[in-house]
Order: sequence, then structure tokens, then C-alpha cells
Amino acid sequence: MTMLLACGQFVPEPGNIAANRATMLGQMKDAARQGAALIVFPELALTGYLPPNEVAPLAVRVQGDELAPLRQAAARLGLGVAIGMAELNGDTRYNSLVYVNAQGEVEHVYRKLHLWDTERLWATPGDGLGTFSAEGVRAGMWICYDTRFPEAGRLVAAGGGTLALVATAWLGPAAEWELAVRARALDNGMYVAASALQGTYAGNRFVGPSLIADPHGNVLARLPEGRTGVIIAPYDQAVVAGFRDRVPLLRHRRLDAYDPLLEAADW
Repeated sequence: MTMLLACGQFVPEPGNIAANRATMLGQMKDAARQGAALIVFPELALTGYLPPNEVAPLAVRVQGDELAPLRQAAARLGLGVAIGMAELNGDTRYNSLVYVNAQGEVEHVYRKLHLWDTERLWATPGDGLGTFSAEGVRAGMWICYDTRFPEAGRLVAAGGGTLALVATAWLGPAAEWELAVRARALDNGMYVAASALQGTYAGNRFVGPSLIADPHGNVLARLPEGRTGVIIAPYDQAVVAGFRDRVPLLRHRRLDAYDPLLEAADW
């Protein structure tokens, strides 16, 4: 199976859901015109990455009115979309990445496992990392700081995933972001489509490019830091199969030797 992957990149208007959604709708149309099957948007793309006291009141429900135009556009364009947002579920808030399929249905919700710094003041950590069908491809998702944990990518691969959709608001260094994305692709013989928030707000400058990496860790597409736009790159299931046949990482794991990984460390 082959298809085109897209990442959207932009500088959000802080707290302005309508304006940010309009930017995302425009980039969805651009991706669809170029033949993409799906597009990934950055972490907290709906609101921007705001301080806890500002982002908490802006958390919205996955089935709410705020996401409805994006769900409708996904169905109209026949385009899957991964949306970074502050999610309200019951009375609990999460830093989430929501996948809406090309029929406009919510296919999967991922809630950030590894919260960074002050995110703990407004968000509750998620409790799992599963896989789902993203336009016919087994995929998983994670967010920003999760990228620094090899376990995140390995959970996607172990769940049958050959594609990871990743959103970030990376605070640096930029080189570490790109290296981590490429490493997770290479570690697991899978594609990684990673979208990076841009701009500066409340003393935070968000760095690093959006990029799409193949199972060899090669960068297929990159949008330079600070730019607004869409990148497109091909996904090819045969490339995944070829890599995994040559380097069967999951099969060669030494699970009998990994018990210390389940023990707490002191740093």
C-alpha cells in the first residue's frame, strides 16, 4: 500500500480557536489538492501552547462544536486529520492528539503520556498508547516530550504500527527534536510524520522543523523552522516490509534480559 502523508505547520494566534481552525482548514485543502491521504497538525494547534491558566479554560470536547468544522472538512475532502488540542473529557483535561478519519469520524484519541514541566498544572497524563487504522494503515500517535522516550515508538511498532503521527511544541534544542524523530523511525522500521508548532509566546520560543522520516531514518520532507505551510511525502508499505525483513528488531528483542527497564531510576 502507498499513500501521501502531510504535515501542516504554522504560528498559532494565542487562544484564538476560530483563527487557528481557519488556518488548519486552509492547510487541509492544500494537502488534499496535493493528493495527501492524511495531515498532521502540531501540539495544541487549536489554541497555541499557552500557560496553564490560559489553556485550561480553552479545553474542548472531541465531539463539540469547536472541532465540528474540521470533522466536516475531513469528510468533504476525504482526508484524515490529526489535531493537537486541549481536550475536556468529563471534568478532566488532557493534552491530546485526535485523529479524525476521512469520513469525518473520530477514529482515535491519544492523551499525552509524559507531561512536560507546567503541563501537570492543567492536564492529566494519559494511560496508554494504542494503534488504530489511519486510512488503511496501522498507526499510532504521540506528543512532543513523548518523542524522547524510545518506549513510545516501540509500543506503536509492537501494536502493529508502521506509521507514527507526532505533534510537538518543541522548546529545544531543535537538533534534538529532529534526531529523536529520525531515531524513533529507525528504531522501529516505520514512517514518522511529525508536525511542529512555531512562534513565540509567554517567553517560550518553539523550535524545530516539521518533518517526515522513513523507516531508515531518512528525512523525506522538511519545512524549515519559522515557516508556514504544508509538506508532503510518500508512505510505502513495501519499504517498511523490506526494512523489517532485513532488520527484524521486534523478533530479535531479548525480553528475558529487559526486567531492569521496569524498575525506577534515580534520574
